[in-house]
Amino acid sequence: MDITTELMSGASPYLSKLYYDAIKREVVLIAVDNPEDMNDVKKIVFPEIVKYSENVEDLDDELIDGIIGIHWMSKSQICIKTDIREIIITLNGKPYSQPVM
Repeated sequence: MDITTELMSGASPYLSKLYYDAIKREVVLIAVDNPEDMNDVKKIVFPEIVKYSENVEDLDDELIDGIIGIHWMSKSQICIKTDIREIIITLNGKPYSQPVM
């Protein structure tokens, strides 16, 4: 099931940050308003990660990473596909988004 629109609502698909915090066991995406201004507007959090895998494609320093899609693959597994990488996570928590203040 595609949850991209639900989580990214109010933001462009472009990201200023995407990281996995192994201590907090969460993946965090920071989406921006547009690629010209790059103002952080939305924080998307995937909590309670129990398994994380990432496949990075060829890096292009000129490319701004952006979300292609976020999909539930099963009851507890999500695929996050960006222009640069594909992340597969298994989690016990429910993903959520909030405005960046």
